[in-house]
Amino acid sequence: MRQSGFTLWELLVSVAVLVVLATIALPSLSALQQKNQLTSAKNALMVTLNLARSEAIVGTRPVIVCPLSSPTTCEQRTDWSRGWLAYRDDNRNGRLDPVERVLSVYELDNARLRVRTSDGRRKLTYRSMGRSEGSNVRFVFCVEGSSEYSGQVVVANTGRARTVGRAPAGACG
Repeated sequence: MRQSGFTLWELLVSVAVLVVLATIALPSLSALQQKNQLTSAKNALMVTLNLARSEAIVGTRPVIVCPLSSPTTCEQRTDWSRGWLAYRDDNRNGRLDPVERVLSVYELDNARLRVRTSDGRRKLTYRSMGRSEGSNVRFVFCVEGSSEYSGQVVVANTGRARTVGRAPAGACG
């Protein structure tokens, strides 16, 4: 009576081939994951900025977008790598008070993704006409250890935001 199945050598060769293929595929999967996280963070910022601008226009109150310290606290820094929040500044004092409504909170959970603003901007304020207060602002997104993956979100004085494919040379250094 003849039995069918794999011999030990056939099984070892099959496992070795799988290990070689996995070794080749894993770095490209990691790179794809980094690129997707970068794109996702840029898109999330665009959604927050568009929401803040439209809320400022409709609600006729300033709306502020600032770097996140905790889900209900802004931090006064140019590093937005923890995330950001948007709130309506009803009393127009430029800070988040307990009675003011938080519109959006986005927390970044990627330890390798860095987000910084240009010119030391610690917050972005939209006025009732949809314009952003101050000069143009550039959000630079960088993945640590990879000069290949970077991006930008640029906000003009008119309040309109747009994404740019890569950060300028040296911005992620």
